[in-house]
Amino acid sequence: MKNIILLSVLAFLFIACGSTGSSDVSSSTGKAGSMARFAISGDYLYTINEREMNVLDVRDASKPKKISKIHVPFDVETLFAYNNNLYVGSNSGIYIYDKRIATQPTRVAELSHAQSCDPVVVSDDVAFVTLNTGSDCGKDRMGVNRLEMVDVKIPESPKLIKAVDMWEPKGLGIDGNNLFVCDGSNGLNVYDMNKSDINGTVKVNITVKEILSDIDCYDVIAQNSNLIVSNHDNIRQFDYSSFPMKEKGKIK
Repeated sequence: MKNIILLSVLAFLFIACGSTGSSDVSSSTGKAGSMARFAISGDYLYTINEREMNVLDVRDASKPKKISKIHVPFDVETLFAYNNNLYVGSNSGIYIYDKRIATQPTRVAELSHAQSCDPVVVSDDVAFVTLNTGSDCGKDRMGVNRLEMVDVKIPESPKLIKAVDMWEPKGLGIDGNNLFVCDGSNGLNVYDMNKSDINGTVKVNITVKEILSDIDCYDVIAQNSNLIVSNHDNIRQFDYSSFPMKEKGKIK
């Protein structure tokens, strides 16, 4: 648990630095991990709990103001901002909210999947979703362990592109063509991701770049060749400007 909290703190440090190339590419915001239940976009912080999404005005960081709350399905888990939308991962599917009216996001689509834990990240109009049968959401259920890729170019009409079976994937991150997936005890998997769009048909291919089998990781943050990895024992940092990656240090 302490590493989950620490990863959240590090995410806020990314935010505080005003880094670009974030989960919300439409503004200069920070970048949180895929397991996060919050997202900052422009002047607003979005958070989710079991029943609602809260919208807070954070223009004055010392005095955040709660603006509104929106009802969400009961099984939501994660939140990710990308362009004009918020992507909410849940036990049963992905919900897409339009946030062009920033204080009042509205649900525009839902894509159902097998009953499994479900973090989601989005890049270049493709959503990457990991489904796993973890104890919190897959126990005694017919869950699956796989990576799914979804075409969200038209947010109102998401389409499954392909699915790849995995061991027990959890958190994931993407930066450019680099896709990082925490695959439980199978290790941290790094893929080269290539997307093509031929006559409106989107295809995504991934090939293995590197596997760090000694890391049973929970979540990752990837930005500007700096990878922050949360596992059971510590937080580890890697430089992925070249492969194999170079470890930069650990935080216990």
